[in-house]
Amino acid sequence: MTATETVVFIDELEDLVARLVLGDQVFHLPRTLLPPDAREGQWLRISVVLTPAPPNDSAALRKRLGDSDPGGDIKL
Repeated sequence: MTATETVVFIDELEDLVARLVLGDQVFHLPRTLLPPDAREGQWLRISVVLTPAPPNDSAALRKRLGDSDPGGDIKL
């Protein structure tokens, strides 16, 4: 599989979100995807690789979510 790499600028780090700049495009990623020592003003190399889908465990996920659902109306 071939990887695609690019370099982006870390413009801003908030509590949970990183604001990244690629040319004239701005996008946000969850901060947990960045290395723990990433700081504003640094450059970040991002590599993207196609990978096979994980095993389908949707039935197990639905069961787990259903077991923990008390039912009824959602309370905000």
